Amino acid sequence: MPGIRLELAPLEPFESHEEYVKRHVAPFLTELHRITTEFFVPGSTAEELAVDMSPSVPCSERFCRLDQHVDPSPKHVIFDGSRYFSLPKELVRSKQVKVQFVAVAYVKLDGTADFRLVRDDGMRIENSFFHVSGSEVQTITRILPFGDQKGSISPDSRTYYIEAGRFDTFSIPVCRRFSLSFVYI
Repeated sequence: MPGIRLELAPLEPFESHEEYVKRHVAPFLTELHRITTEFFVPGSTAEELAVDMSPSVPCSERFCRLDQHVDPSPKHVIFDGSRYFSLPKELVRSKQVKVQFVAVAYVKLDGTADFRLVRDDGMRIENSFFHVSGSEVQTITRILPFGDQKGSISPDSRTYYIEAGRFDTFSIPVCRRFSLSFVYI
């Protein structure tokens, strides 16, 4: 995440300062605390379970389990490399722009697995390969090339997917989440 902007709602629609704090500020700070904690200690907030789910079959009773992911698409990130062109010129002249890849992964049922990042056209991204061993959650960071050359993060808007290969037939490679962001070296 290259930056974040936080804005609180205006006080006018709320009846009192107490209601404003209770209905707006407190939930906002709770969510900010959860996100910050998950960033510094991945896995501490059971983030992999925080996905939209719905019932897999029509409910025959009044209640039923939510056991199906709403979005079954592959794990992906849409990264817009064109933001590079809106960077201040002084920064671009004095620093080299790269893309930071951060992934949180583990192997369910132990074992080992390899992971890599690919572009929506199937091109492998250089330096994105990493190896994970065991069921302990690991945070992996890689600095990736940025530009028009083959194997680089593209300077236009593209979708990037994470792929995994496992060594043991019983193990299950898991990527909890991954992100791409600009860094200046």
